[in-house]
Amino acid sequence: MIDRIEVSMINESVHNFRKGEFGVKSIEIHEKRGLIEIIYVSKETGTKNVLIPLQNVEKCEFTQKSDSKGA
Repeated sequence: MIDRIEVSMINESVHNFRKGEFGVKSIEIHEKRGLIEIIYVSKETGTKNVLIPLQNVEKCEFTQKSDSKGA
């Protein structure tokens, strides 16, 4: 599970997302679909998803949280 991600775009902008901050529910990388997906907590108006095409990404750094339940 991805806890934090920093995405550097080819247009030189940088975007940071962290699970639990600003309503971020989860962060997923879909290599087959070519997308990074940021899913926000559902509200009355619906669920907000941000899709970042991998072709627009220059660099991506992320931190994965290990599941400590199995140990």
